[in-house]
Amino acid sequence: MNLLEKITRSNIYLYLLSKYLYQNYLYIFFYEKEFRILKFIKNNNKVILDIGSNNGVSARSIRLFNKKNKIISFEPNKLLKDKLLLTKKEINNFQFNLFGVLDKKKTINLFIPFFRGYCLDSLSSVQLSYVKDSVKRGIFQKNLMRKINIEKVLCDFKPIDNYEFNPFFIKIDTEGTEHLVILGLLKTIKKFKPILMIEKNNSNFYAIRKILKKTNYDIYSFRNDKLFKYSLNKAKHENLICINKFNRGLTKTFF
Repeated sequence: MNLLEKITRSNIYLYLLSKYLYQNYLYIFFYEKEFRILKFIKNNNKVILDIGSNNGVSARSIRLFNKKNKIISFEPNKLLKDKLLLTKKEINNFQFNLFGVLDKKKTINLFIPFFRGYCLDSLSSVQLSYVKDSVKRGIFQKNLMRKINIEKVLCDFKPIDNYEFNPFFIKIDTEGTEHLVILGLLKTIKKFKPILMIEKNNSNFYAIRKILKKTNYDIYSFRNDKLFKYSLNKAKHENLICINKFNRGLTKTFF
């Protein structure tokens, strides 16, 4: 967590303001740095999968570095439909699906925290303990914690291997279920060997690593437009860049 995040998360009103500004305007400047790897990937006619699209900010960030490939997003939270429709108007060649990706087809609760009726959608997860931990992790003042309510919304999830997507890049950020998402499109990953950008946290890293090792993927950190062999970082949340050993030619610069 950088200094700006520490400041905004020390006060819930600053957090809400910064969240609004980031998702609508400031993502142009404060995007997740790993999206820059798209600048170095060879052009092709395949698609980009955006799994855990939230309100579409990740798709808009992707479009900063890839102007033409089709982006297909997946978001289980139907409360975000209107925001995703706005994203569809803002960027070209964008499609979204209002269901999530997991290893099995199911309809389960998505736990969403609210503060005075305002949806804290970026902290939502199918894991209640994960949501509670996110809320408690020094984000808000303790005296306002009692005003945060966690509500349940039934959402649909399914594997997507049968959709026969042909991705060259997949972004996965699903608040703790990333390893299950990988299992839900494992055949697709094995067939097309796309570059993966996966949010890691300390609760799921070893499960992610175990799956990727079996599918011949190496894990990297991406800093200053360079790849570095990944070594376990104490940082609870960070993005992993994962590249198949037999498809390193997908990038122009690094191998």
